[in-house]
Amino acid sequence: MTTVLAALLITATAGGPAAAGGSGGPERVSRPGEYAGYSPVLYDEWVRTSQYLPTRDGTRLAVDLYRPAVDGKAVERPFPVVWEHQLSRASRAGDGAVDLRGVTSGMAELTKYGYTVAFVDRRGNGASFGTMTGYHSRTEASDAYDVTEWLAAQSWSDGQVGVFGCSNTGDAAMQAATVGAPHLKAVFAGNYSFHKYDAFQRGGIRANWGVGPNRTREEDLRNLPVDADADGALLRQAVEQHQANTSLRDMWRKAPYRDSQVASVGTQPWPEYSVATYKEAIERSGVPIYSYDGWDDDFRKESLVSAATLSNPHKVLVGPWLHCENQGFDIVAERHRFFDHWLKGVDNGIMREPEVHYYTGSSDGTGQWRDARQWPPKPSARPTRYYLGGGTSGTVDSVNDGTLGRSRPHGKGGGDAYPVDYSVSCPGPIDQEQTCPQDEKGLTWTTAPLKDDVELTGHPEVSLRLSSTAPDGNVFAYLSDVAPDGTVRILTDGRLRLALRGTQRAPYDVLGTPWHRGNAEDAEAMPEGRAERVDFDMLPLSSVVPAGHRLRVTVTGADVRESDRTEVNPAPVYTVHREPARASSVVLPVAR
Repeated sequence: MTTVLAALLITATAGGPAAAGGSGGPERVSRPGEYAGYSPVLYDEWVRTSQYLPTRDGTRLAVDLYRPAVDGKAVERPFPVVWEHQLSRASRAGDGAVDLRGVTSGMAELTKYGYTVAFVDRRGNGASFGTMTGYHSRTEASDAYDVTEWLAAQSWSDGQVGVFGCSNTGDAAMQAATVGAPHLKAVFAGNYSFHKYDAFQRGGIRANWGVGPNRTREEDLRNLPVDADADGALLRQAVEQHQANTSLRDMWRKAPYRDSQVASVGTQPWPEYSVATYKEAIERSGVPIYSYDGWDDDFRKESLVSAATLSNPHKVLVGPWLHCENQGFDIVAERHRFFDHWLKGVDNGIMREPEVHYYTGSSDGTGQWRDARQWPPKPSARPTRYYLGGGTSGTVDSVNDGTLGRSRPHGKGGGDAYPVDYSVSCPGPIDQEQTCPQDEKGLTWTTAPLKDDVELTGHPEVSLRLSSTAPDGNVFAYLSDVAPDGTVRILTDGRLRLALRGTQRAPYDVLGTPWHRGNAEDAEAMPEGRAERVDFDMLPLSSVVPAGHRLRVTVTGADVRESDRTEVNPAPVYTVHREPARASSVVLPVAR
């Protein structure tokens, strides 16, 4: 039934089916972020209902259904269904304001075009029963199978089902593709981790802002009950079950290695909860996937690795955004385009477009969208090596002049000693994904002013010859654009735990970048005073550095985002070597 709350939120303009376009029909537009004329507006109302749906083990999951409506009543004809595996499908803020995921996401808009849109609270979250064990466990994946097939079997469903999401729900959308649900026909996932270790524990270091959902009892009780739970008694029962949820912060702290076994969840969390582990199952499903991310998101490599690895039909979008943002781009229209093609068979040309649509920005605020058949784009960028201390003459005690140059250092010796400074900080609010410049807390090398604009599109790689007075520690590297007025803008960054510096062959396509397995057996202490090869990649980028600006590489031993730092007293001393036989460098993807 339609609740009073839903009735207040019905977006009604005239009631009944919407009028078609003129005799010539509406203009047809289908390109990234724009979609019109291919899918007629059929309805101008929707109704929201909520209920519990069962899973195979009897756990009840709360679902919100947004259905096309006429005169306040749901249309009974069958439509395709798209859904999100949520943490909270509907809740109240502290001030009492109602937050409906269907409204805030904009996805209820698809009901106008003949879709049913569903939002399902994952077990242990929202108004759903059960407990959350781990993060994107196989139990949750089997729930996704049950939800997909339940949605497909309803009288108001035509059996064509798609799933979407971003961040933790993007991960959940990809997990839905691992279980072979027969009626899952399309996945639209954003800002997800292909392998959780590579994303959350990048370089063997946990230095991301989030650890996953952890909610208090009071926060949980703000979730809206389902329609049949008028007094909230069922919600209160569900919330009590949530108190047994896994503490994700504690779980991750007990998993420093890719193969760590954590007793509280009875498994190795990094592989079990990672999409990459189920690559073959996803490929067997053949389900088409649309991945999107932003150049300022810490997970941005993951979508590119996913697309390069999986044989499924794939689309990739990367914009100038932070985590799950899409300013200036209509992500709902793009989802509509994708689902129309795969769930309704609309020939809107989306799959004839180049696979990758990405944005190339510049420090001056300008930029442009580009298309490529694959990532990195072809013709590929020219790998261009810049040496730390490039061109510096060397003796054993020579002092680096801070030059980042194309010429290999020459002479008999030279190295830059750096006592690790743990006092890294930012002067103001810190962006969710990016850190702030730490040039005063590390070593820097800077080019001369650029004579021409330089475009960097691809994956920078750092190759240090580094010695340390400690057996372990973290190293961070930042690539920055330095404006003529001295303003520093970080373009990308990389990091690595020194004990995990060994590289191995990856079991999936990491786009030619160094890969560190990070198993417990791979940990190897740094030999005191001996220069070791330390290779790691920075996150991908596509950015133009204008003429007159300079490129800078900064190396530190600490980052403001670290959540598991072990400080050593006295602080270790790193030496970055720059003699000809042990030159340290960075390889930049300079576009042709």
